[in-house]
Amino acid sequence: MNLIFIWNIGITFLLFVPYVVVGQKLEFQEEKEGILLLENGAPRYFYRTSAPNNNSRFARTNYIHPLYGLDGEVLTEDFPEDHPHHHGIFLAWHQLYAEGKRIANPWMNEGIGWKVLNTETTVKGKRAVLSAEIEWIQKATAKAVVREDLIISFERVMKDVFALSFDIKLTALVDGVAIGGSEDEKGYGGFSVRIKLPEDANFRSRIGKVAPAKLPLQVGPWVDISGHFSSSLNGPSGIIIMGEPGKLPSYKGWILRDDNSMQNMAFPGPTPLAINKDGSLSLRNQLLIHRDLNTEEIAGMYKEFRESGFHKD
Repeated sequence: MNLIFIWNIGITFLLFVPYVVVGQKLEFQEEKEGILLLENGAPRYFYRTSAPNNNSRFARTNYIHPLYGLDGEVLTEDFPEDHPHHHGIFLAWHQLYAEGKRIANPWMNEGIGWKVLNTETTVKGKRAVLSAEIEWIQKATAKAVVREDLIISFERVMKDVFALSFDIKLTALVDGVAIGGSEDEKGYGGFSVRIKLPEDANFRSRIGKVAPAKLPLQVGPWVDISGHFSSSLNGPSGIIIMGEPGKLPSYKGWILRDDNSMQNMAFPGPTPLAINKDGSLSLRNQLLIHRDLNTEEIAGMYKEFRESGFHKD
């Protein structure tokens, strides 16, 4: 979308209008291990539907890597040496219960596997949507305990901004299902992004500059991580992670790291959160890949994200 400023009696109004990409072509390309989204022939992201054949005990499915930046650079990391259980853009918790018993540590890929049952892709104008149905399979019994319904939506927002939205619904397939974060004061778990951080990475939120810390931070509903992700002469770029903390049960805050780790909106913390059989838990997140967005512009885009609701594609 474009930005229009209107001045009236000393008051500035910031409006957003649709951005039209002339000649834009979006297409999905199915590959052996997943699905690649292309925009005008340039890769935007790869969604993994089968586990990589790398003999790692941390190999899994159902995550995005690589995510590509504005200059074609790879923004995410997979199987990093310091944390080989981190996988690009992924969803996981330390604690998973089913039928009242602790059955797995999905964060460490222990006791659970993810089976992508089916996928569907659609392109509508400037928007490309990938839908997937995933079963969480208990390894000890080969029984599905959770169904995940995932919608990933790509949209070009401005010339140097594109959005990647995640609509996730978890449905309990058996009794006694519960999820929980790390069993410490950090309590991390949930939607996580492993970014290939540049040396000059800067963190900011709506309250200003943010310093990553060991414990969860209360810094608002979005965080921007900016720096020189590529050597392009176009200058620095950024990744904004958005969420809906007010809708997350037992939300703990942002887990932010400036070296060798993931970025996470932590919930529900160390105390497990129950999901009744046939009941569900829904969460939404959005990434904005951008160049030079200011705080007012981000606030406007966050408002649109909140008002858009769950996508039904």
